[in-house]
Amino acid sequence: MSLAKERRFEAFKEFLGRFVVELNVASKEGAVVLVEGKRDVRALRLLGYSGGLFAVSDLSKAATRPKLLEHDKVIILTDLDSEGRRLAAKCAKLLPAMGLKPSLAERKRLSAASKGIFLHVENLRRFARE
Repeated sequence: MSLAKERRFEAFKEFLGRFVVELNVASKEGAVVLVEGKRDVRALRLLGYSGGLFAVSDLSKAATRPKLLEHDKVIILTDLDSEGRRLAAKCAKLLPAMGLKPSLAERKRLSAASKGIFLHVENLRRFARE
């Protein structure tokens, strides 16, 4: 790995540590995180996120709605690829119809900080502390 790439990797790892702390604080303030799938859920747990987590597939489950409505805000953290962007936009439109406030700000920050280091949330597990 080149020195420049190694520095970007380390800078992103530091950002990610702070980012997960911020997600945990947001969770304590009533937010929940929405990701694409189960592997994304596992990756965020490995990184230290301890708050509420839902997968996009959970939105179609009847039992999920009451649990989601317990939260003030839904932080959308779909993948940073074209499919993830499509899903994020779809969820940002769907959630208000369910009475929920979606947030894409955290996803945008994550995208800007990654600078192409990763595209899929499930791959964040490689940044987990050993």
